Amino acid sequence: MAFDLKNRWALVTGASVGIGKCLAEQLAEAGANLVLVARREELLNDLAAELEDLRKVQTRVIALDLTAPDAVSELMAQIQDLPVSVLINNAGFAETGPFESTVEKRLLNMLQLNVVFLTQMTRALLPRLLKEPQGARILNVGSLAGYMGVPQMAGYSATKAFVNHFSEALAWELRHSGVRVTSLEPGSTQTEFFEVAGMQGSFMSKINLMPASQVAKAGVRAMIAGRRRLVAGIVNKLGVFALRLSPRWLVGWVVGHLFADLNKA
Repeated sequence: MAFDLKNRWALVTGASVGIGKCLAEQLAEAGANLVLVARREELLNDLAAELEDLRKVQTRVIALDLTAPDAVSELMAQIQDLPVSVLINNAGFAETGPFESTVEKRLLNMLQLNVVFLTQMTRALLPRLLKEPQGARILNVGSLAGYMGVPQMAGYSATKAFVNHFSEALAWELRHSGVRVTSLEPGSTQTEFFEVAGMQGSFMSKINLMPASQVAKAGVRAMIAGRRRLVAGIVNKLGVFALRLSPRWLVGWVVGHLFADLNKA
């Protein structure tokens, strides 16, 4: 039986802007009610009002710093009355530049959000998802950066390698249950990612940028279909294919040159 989002409750982290916002819009278009989670409450309230008016869905706004150690317990407490059956782990950010000059607090916050929170949130909600009689879905937003060690983005690419592989492994573990896990792996996307990461004007912020709405639409389709992995965009798919055929030294040399302008030392 096909997975139907209509009248389901979906939780979207990092829902205020970018891919997260577009994912929320796609879910609402399919009839899902939404728990919208991010730090910026005003942006979440604007999105909630828009989706309630345009799509006639229910929403709940939760303004929360997901890098806080107790973020998962706080979030779970605020959704205990809702039958959430779709989890979208989208929240994340990148810290760039030479590793030795990385601001330690930002590095640890990135690890907390991109890896620890995502893992804890998935584990906390999974028992409820497994009990859903109509099945459930988990969509984790990984990255093309997770396919390689990226110089000047050492920590970030490592976190996304974790997300990519964690999602794939969990998908196999749960294959005999009603829960399907999808890893959405975009490349460069038209979002505020580059501004937050300090990459404005960099070479990578200018090439092969996919609209966030296009990435989100493809991701939601893949999630509904129960696909384990989706590399967004034909150019990115070709890039992953080329990575698999290329020696690692060549990959490192090419990627190192592509990201050379992120060296802030």
